[in-house]
Amino acid sequence: MGGFTWMIGMAAMLVVILIAAMILAFVLAAGERRREQKDPTSLVRVTQIVAVVWAGVSAVGALVTLLFILLSPTVSITMPIQSFWPELPSQVRAEPTEATRVSGGFDSVTLDVAGLNPAARITWAISQVAAWLVPASIAALVAVACSHLLSGRGFAPVVARMASVSAVCVTAGGTLAQVFGDIAGSVASSQVFEVTGRSWKDIPGIEDPFAAWVPQANLLITFPFWPIAAGLGLAALAAFFRYGSRLQRDVTGLV
Repeated sequence: MGGFTWMIGMAAMLVVILIAAMILAFVLAAGERRREQKDPTSLVRVTQIVAVVWAGVSAVGALVTLLFILLSPTVSITMPIQSFWPELPSQVRAEPTEATRVSGGFDSVTLDVAGLNPAARITWAISQVAAWLVPASIAALVAVACSHLLSGRGFAPVVARMASVSAVCVTAGGTLAQVFGDIAGSVASSQVFEVTGRSWKDIPGIEDPFAAWVPQANLLITFPFWPIAAGLGLAALAAFFRYGSRLQRDVTGLV
């Protein structure tokens, strides 16, 4: 695992460098805007730099996350549980301060798990990589749009195509991140909290220590709607760029 640890360290260092470059770009942009208050190209150029840096950070983050989940002996994973609140023995007293719990409890936990089966590990890796690639696709769209805007071709056909690609990436990536993450978490919950046998010695004040202190596994899969809404918004943006491209060609033909 030494080589893998070295690779993770180098990737983390690269992420830090990319973030530092993004902060430096913002600082330089502030100075340039003060010098050129009437020139909007400086803002577009800085936006392009930030978008490129952010796309790079997201890509590196996706790669590091994928390798870590697949190769690390333990996986940090969020899993659903049935609503749970630990029970104190009857002889234990805790004086509340101001607020008192009436009902409810934890319904999810994040644990470092060893021995997770390959199916759950791969599904979790897909969900986490998808979560990284959603902002990467948007950052790539912004970078391409700024590049063509600086060259005087703000309505270039490639911008419309990139917006369509981003719409698909956001819709598919956001959905995969949520659904696959829930599937992997539910499988992990079953593997961690379900037991094949139970035994214990008498504990004063506790009838069943498993019910009192151990959460129960739960199956919970939710379907998100925000990726669909965001994808439709990007699809509308792509249609706007296609219309602008046709209008630009018509104006050029008239001239």
